[in-house]
Amino acid sequence: MATRVEASATGADAQTSSGVKWSVDDREKLRAHNEETLAQYAPFPSEEKADAHVYKDADGYYVVKEEWQKPTNPFEKLKLAKDPMKELIGMNGIEAMAKASAADFKAWDESLNDPDETDQRPKWAGLFHRRKGHYGRYMMRLKLPNGLINSTQMRYLASVIEKYGEDGCCDITTRQNIQLRGVELKDAPEILRKLEELGLCSLQSGLDNVRNATGNPLAGFDPMEIVDTRPYTLAIQDYVTGGGRGNPAIANLGRKWNVCVVGSSDFFEHPDINDLAFIPAMKNGQLGFNMIVGGFISSQRAAESVELGAWVPEGELVAATHAVLTTFRDYGHRGNRQKCRMMWLIDEMGLDNFRAEVASRMPSGTMESAAEIDLIDREAPRRSYIGVHKQKQEGFSWVAAAVPGGRMQPEDLAEIADLADVYGNGEIRLTVEQNFIIPHVPDDKIPAILQERVFQEYTPFPGKLVSNMVACTGNQFCGFAQIETKRQALEMAEHLESCLELSKDVRMIWTGCPNSCAPVQVADIGLMGAQVKNPTGEKGMVPGVNIFIGGTVGPNGHLKENPEIEKVPCSELKPVLEQIMIEKFGATRKAVPTPNPGRASRWKINKSAQYTKGVPKAMGKATHICTGCGYIYQETKPFAELPDDYVCPSCSAPKSKFEAMKAEAVMESARPVVEYPEGTLVTLKRDETVLLKLIEKEQVTANSIRLRFELPSKEHILGLPIGQHVTVSIDGVSRPYTPITRDADKGVVDLLVKVYDQGALTQKLNALTIGTSVAFEGPKGLVTYTARGEFSVSNPVTGDVAKRACKRIAMIAGGTGVTPMLQVIRQIFNDVGDTTRVSLLFANQTASDILLKSELDALAAAHENLTVHYTVDAAEAGWTGEVGYVSADMIKKCLPSAGDDTTVLMCGPPAMIEKAVVPALDTLGYSADSRVFF
Repeated sequence: MATRVEASATGADAQTSSGVKWSVDDREKLRAHNEETLAQYAPFPSEEKADAHVYKDADGYYVVKEEWQKPTNPFEKLKLAKDPMKELIGMNGIEAMAKASAADFKAWDESLNDPDETDQRPKWAGLFHRRKGHYGRYMMRLKLPNGLINSTQMRYLASVIEKYGEDGCCDITTRQNIQLRGVELKDAPEILRKLEELGLCSLQSGLDNVRNATGNPLAGFDPMEIVDTRPYTLAIQDYVTGGGRGNPAIANLGRKWNVCVVGSSDFFEHPDINDLAFIPAMKNGQLGFNMIVGGFISSQRAAESVELGAWVPEGELVAATHAVLTTFRDYGHRGNRQKCRMMWLIDEMGLDNFRAEVASRMPSGTMESAAEIDLIDREAPRRSYIGVHKQKQEGFSWVAAAVPGGRMQPEDLAEIADLADVYGNGEIRLTVEQNFIIPHVPDDKIPAILQERVFQEYTPFPGKLVSNMVACTGNQFCGFAQIETKRQALEMAEHLESCLELSKDVRMIWTGCPNSCAPVQVADIGLMGAQVKNPTGEKGMVPGVNIFIGGTVGPNGHLKENPEIEKVPCSELKPVLEQIMIEKFGATRKAVPTPNPGRASRWKINKSAQYTKGVPKAMGKATHICTGCGYIYQETKPFAELPDDYVCPSCSAPKSKFEAMKAEAVMESARPVVEYPEGTLVTLKRDETVLLKLIEKEQVTANSIRLRFELPSKEHILGLPIGQHVTVSIDGVSRPYTPITRDADKGVVDLLVKVYDQGALTQKLNALTIGTSVAFEGPKGLVTYTARGEFSVSNPVTGDVAKRACKRIAMIAGGTGVTPMLQVIRQIFNDVGDTTRVSLLFANQTASDILLKSELDALAAAHENLTVHYTVDAAEAGWTGEVGYVSADMIKKCLPSAGDDTTVLMCGPPAMIEKAVVPALDTLGYSADSRVFF
C-alpha cells in the first residue's frame, strides 16, 4: 500500500510578502516589467498597424481604439472601464480584493455595486466566482500545458481543496487541465504564490484569453508518437503567460482562443475544434507543422478547422502562434459576442487575406506553403489509451484510468500523487476526456498498482460507455447549465452497460447548455441540457436534453452540428438511449441484466447552491429566460434597467431574446415550433375546413393584392408550421398559398396574391368584397423546417419522413413562390441559435413585379448569413441585378455550390422550375436528395 505524504495548504516555505513575479509594487515600473517579459518570452516583431482595431498604451497593454468601441458588448465595456490584466495582475489588485473581502465577502461584494469586479475581472487570475452555483466561492482554473503535472504539484492541489471541506473538490477538464472548487477569495494570493513556487500558473485562463495548450497525453512514452508535443506546448505556455509573469500583448482578445499540437495519428488533442492546431509534417527533409485554423464550438455555431495552407519549421511554432493570435487580437470582432470567435474573422477577411496577414507578422515576413503530405496516418484506427499499455521504453507501462465526469476529491489527488512516486517517476498526465495516466510503471509493479484503492475507484478497465464518458460542470456549480450532468451521465452509462451488450466503445458526452464546454458535437451520442415541457402535463418546464448522434473524432472526424432528437425530458431518457444504442450502435439486450455497480447512487455531491434552501441572498428572483439557450436571469438588478446592449452571459443573445418568465405558461422558443404549447388557440386542424372572413384588401402592385382574413378570435394563431401551406377554395376552385404573416401573429392572416388574367382562383380572390368568407384548409405540404438547418420531407407515396440537415440553403423562387422562402428566412434569422447560411435567387418579369423586396432587403442588410439576388426578364435603366431566365451560370454565380451540406429550395411557376431550374441543377451536380420542392 502506498504511504500518503502530507502537504501544507500554505507551504512552510511560502512567501510572506506580496512579491510575485507577475506583479510590481510601483506603476512606474510596469512598462519596464512588461518590456522585460516580452523580450524574454515573446521576442517577435511588434509593429502596430494603422488599421488595427487596438493600440498599445503607455504600459504595454492593448486597448480597443475609440472608433472600434461601437458596437460593443458588456465584456468589452468592463475591460475598457478597468483593464483586468493591468490592475489585478500587473498591479496585484487581487491582493487588495482578498484583504477587503476577508472579513465579510457578502458585505464587500454588495458595497462594490459592480458584479464585474467580483465575477469577471478575477478570471484573468484564473478565479471564477460561482455566484449562482456557489456564492462566495471561486473556481480556480490552472494552466497545465499538455496535461503535465507532477506528484508534488498534485499533492499541493489536494491540500488546497482539502482545506475547504465539503466545499472543496476538483475537476479534470476537457483541455487537459484542472479546476479547483470551493476557493475563497481571501486565500487566493497565498495560493497563487505557492503555485508560482511549484512551477504552476493560473494567469490568463478565463474569459477573453488563450486557454490551456493541449497535446498528446502519451507524449514521450507513446510507441506510436510522431513528435513529442511537450516542448512545443510548454513553449506556447511560456509565450502565452510570459513565463508566468503575464503577457500584456495578448491579454485583451475579442473572445477565448484555443491551441493544440498534434503528436500522433489518433488526434487525441481534437485539433479540428481548436482555433489553431499544428499538424506534424516534413518539408524538404525538415520537421515542421502544417497549420489549421478556426475550429470552434459555441452556442450559436460549430465550425471545423480549415487548412491555412501554411507550414512552419518546428523552431518557428511559437512565432506562428504569435502571428495568428495577434492578427485575431488586432482585427477580431468586438461587438456581437456571437461573432467574436476567430473563424468569423477568417470568414470576413477571406482565407487568403488572413494567411497573408499572418505571414506578414512572422519574423521573416513570410510563410512557406503547406507541406503536401503531413505525417498523419489517416487509415490507422484511433487507439484507446485507457488501461495498461506498453511504453516505448522497454520494461515500462502506463496505467490510464477512467474518471467519470472528471470529478475528484482531495484524497483522490493525494493518493494519485503518492502512487506516481511509489510506482512511477512522479509524473501524472491528464487527458481531454477528463481521465488521468500514471506513466513509467515497471512492468513487474503493474499487479500491485492495480490493487491500490484509487484504481478500484477509478478503474483502468471500465465498460464501453463509462470509459468514454465526458461531462461538463453541470448546474451544480455552473449558472449557465440547464441540467445536472456528471452524476446523471454516470447513472445513465451504468444503466446502459447493465442492460445492453455492447460490441464497441461508444463515446457519450454531456453538456449542460449550448456553450458545449463538453463538445457534444464530436460525440457518438451527445446530450445537451435544455428546459423542456413537463411530460406529466403539469405546467412549467423540467430538465431535459437535445440529443446529437454521429459526431466523430480523429483525422477523418466531423462535427454533428444539429441535434437529431430534441426536447427529451431527463425522466424519460433511459428508454430513448436504449433504443439509440440498439439502432445506431449495434447493441443487443441482455437476457438477464448484469448487476449495476451503482456508483452513481454513491456520488459525492460537494456543497453548492443545491444545499441552499431558496435563492442565495446575493441573487435576485428568477425573472427572465433567454429563448436562445434557456439561461435564467436572476440578478438583483431589475431586468428592465439593464443596458440595451446587455447580452446573454451563456449564448451572447441580445437582450431582445429574453422573455419574462411566466409561472403558468410554457416559454416561447426561438426554435421552429414542432408542437404548440398546451392552451394555444390554433385555427387550422388537419383534414378540416375553416371559413375565414376577409377584413382588408390592398393593391400592392399593378397585378398583386394583399388580403387580410380574420381568425376566430384575437387570441387565435393560424397554426401553420414553417414550410407548410394552406389550400384556399372558392366555388370548388382551390390553390395553395403560404401566408406572409408570421405563424405567431394573433387574430389575422395575410395572403399575397398575384392576379393572372387566366387565373381561375386569382380572379375570384381579386373580386372578393370585404366581409366575404373563404374556405381555408391545412396545414398542407410535404416539407417542414423542423430544426436549425434541418427539414422533414414526406414521401407522398409511402408516407415515410426523411430528415435533411444542411449548413447552407440555396433558394430559387419565382413570383409569389417567394412566400414560403420568406417564412423559412424569418425563422432562421429570428432564431439566434440558427447559423444556417441562406442565399436567395428571386426571379420576376420586371423590377416592379418584385414582391416583399423591402423586407428581404432589410433582412439581408441585418444578417451576414443572408444574401438576396434578383433577376428580371426585362431590365429598366438603372437596374443592378441579374437579367434573364434562371440558368446554370446564374445559379453558379449567386448560390452556394453543390455539396452534402447544401439544400436547394424551389418554388415558382411550374414552367420555370421544370424547364429552367431543374436542368440547371442537373448540370451543376446538385443531387436529387439535396432538392426540396415547395
